[in-house]
Amino acid sequence: MSDQRIICGPFAIDVPARLATRNGEPLPVGHRGVALLATLFRRPGEVLTKSELIDAAWSGAAVEESNLTVQVAALRKALGPSPTGGEWIVTIPRVGYRFVSPAAPSPPPSEQPSIAVLPFVNLSSDAE
Repeated sequence: MSDQRIICGPFAIDVPARLATRNGEPLPVGHRGVALLATLFRRPGEVLTKSELIDAAWSGAAVEESNLTVQVAALRKALGPSPTGGEWIVTIPRVGYRFVSPAAPSPPPSEQPSIAVLPFVNLSSDAE
């Protein structure tokens, strides 16, 4: 992956031009949106903290978390729904955000029944 161009599923970012595209069509996001997407695309599937994302988009400037929230909401609108119908950018409460990387479909569940064995906990005062 080049630092000049980042590709993640149907999305691409031309870093020097500060341009984000979906299937070759430009996305209506500003330079902070491009910076956030570039950071998320470089680490798809990983949870990025709010401070990591703020540093990426605001270069160490003191800003409130609400600025990040506004940018993420704008990105979600610009990216549209994922193929599964969910969001591309998932909120991890009180921590940060994660970009849901487009991946190969998961294998179908096994046809054989499975069972989980869990220990019992005695919730009464009777020892037996």
